[in-house]
Amino acid sequence: MKKLAATLAFIFAITGCALVPGESAPVLEKVDRSNAVGIQLFMWNWNSIAKECTEVLGPAGIDWVEISPAQEHILGDAWWTHYQPVSYKIESRLGSEVEFQNMVDSCKSVGVDIIADAVINHMAGIEGGTGWAGTEFTKYEYPDLYSRNDFHTCKSINGEILSYQDAEQVTQCELVGLSDLDTGSAKVQQKLADYMIKLLRMGVAGFRIDAAKHIAAEELEQIVKRLPENVWIIQEVIRARGEPIQPEDYLGWGDVFEFGYAYDLKKSVGSGLLAYFTQEARRKKMVSGNQAVTFVSNHDTERNGQTLSYTQPHDFAAATALMLADPYGKPMLYSGYAFSQRDQGAAYEQDGRVQNVICPQDPSPDIASYNDSDWVCQHRWPSTLQMIQFRDATAGQPMTDFKKGSGILGFGRAAAGYIFVNQSPRDFAGEALQTSMPTGEYCDRATGGKTADGKCAGLTISVGADGSIEQATPSGTFWAIDKNSRL
Repeated sequence: MKKLAATLAFIFAITGCALVPGESAPVLEKVDRSNAVGIQLFMWNWNSIAKECTEVLGPAGIDWVEISPAQEHILGDAWWTHYQPVSYKIESRLGSEVEFQNMVDSCKSVGVDIIADAVINHMAGIEGGTGWAGTEFTKYEYPDLYSRNDFHTCKSINGEILSYQDAEQVTQCELVGLSDLDTGSAKVQQKLADYMIKLLRMGVAGFRIDAAKHIAAEELEQIVKRLPENVWIIQEVIRARGEPIQPEDYLGWGDVFEFGYAYDLKKSVGSGLLAYFTQEARRKKMVSGNQAVTFVSNHDTERNGQTLSYTQPHDFAAATALMLADPYGKPMLYSGYAFSQRDQGAAYEQDGRVQNVICPQDPSPDIASYNDSDWVCQHRWPSTLQMIQFRDATAGQPMTDFKKGSGILGFGRAAAGYIFVNQSPRDFAGEALQTSMPTGEYCDRATGGKTADGKCAGLTISVGADGSIEQATPSGTFWAIDKNSRL
């Protein structure tokens, strides 16, 4: 994928936000992310992300990285400790402020933006203690930040969310006991904006808003308005039938993660019901593609079983290929670590910091199993790296030439590309697929694409004079060709 224009102009201008004296918010350039590809590097430390940007992500054409929360957090080994802030110091198990800055700069040097995971709905859920960077706190008292009056007082019996049918509970009561910030307060809004602007000054391009559904839409809008224009906002708002709060409520100032898309990928690819993936009725229940961030899995859904995960590697690879071939949405890849227990954290050094990432020597969906805390590095799978190039080659082209059947799905992107997936229990052979591709020989993206010397690393696929393709496709495999993989 082509590198996007620089996302930040490091020009400093005075704004209406309350900042540290002498400092101001950066002016952000407007960036077209309609065909951009991102990745969530879950629990990767800052040094590892910096290295991955320069060695893999930038050269592969990945445009942005969603990182794990950067702020100081409670102590503990579980991954979710990072989602319980105790201060807005950029000090965590993932690295120091200096290492964070180096990560942002390193990634930016190769055209990769950093999207920070902003935990702004709540603070900690424990009664008190000392944070990673030494901050002492209690559940409702945080030095130089918040006191009891800065948190919501919930009307439910136990102070927590008991009914998702009650919008007031969802936005003002505690999510699993986490102290819920009064995001309607001007003071709280400014504290949150100051933290986010600090990250923007360091070169961050945008934010994932954690638990956005639990912040009243009008209050989140007010927080975003305190930020510079053109900040990219991606919000976690999970759709549920019949609930009063829906993703559409949050589209006025940012994009949302389209969870329904990930659920559909699991049903389509994981169950072999591939025609379900392109059902128009399903797409109508999702947000518009220009405001949808799509994904196969994230750190929550791979743990609760709602989506595919690394434990179904070939299905995961096929689903990722379909997502990258689909013009709907803004795709986000995923890369995390292996685990056998839901709460299990990453591998730690003796001092408690997250270890540097070591990917498998030859990352592939053919790796049958992993030990706990092994890094999976799905984004390095050859088919995924190649399908990023497919997406670039087919940008702006509609879906055409559908082939649907029991466990099979094929579709084109006009004359720019074609993908075929066989999830049926039988091999597919003896039937021509009608496409709009020009006649010729093409290198299959799924098995390696075109080498530097112009040869095929894997399969060679022939397109006839009439645009037809007769290609045997074993069960559980897929192939894809595009105008740039032509010999």
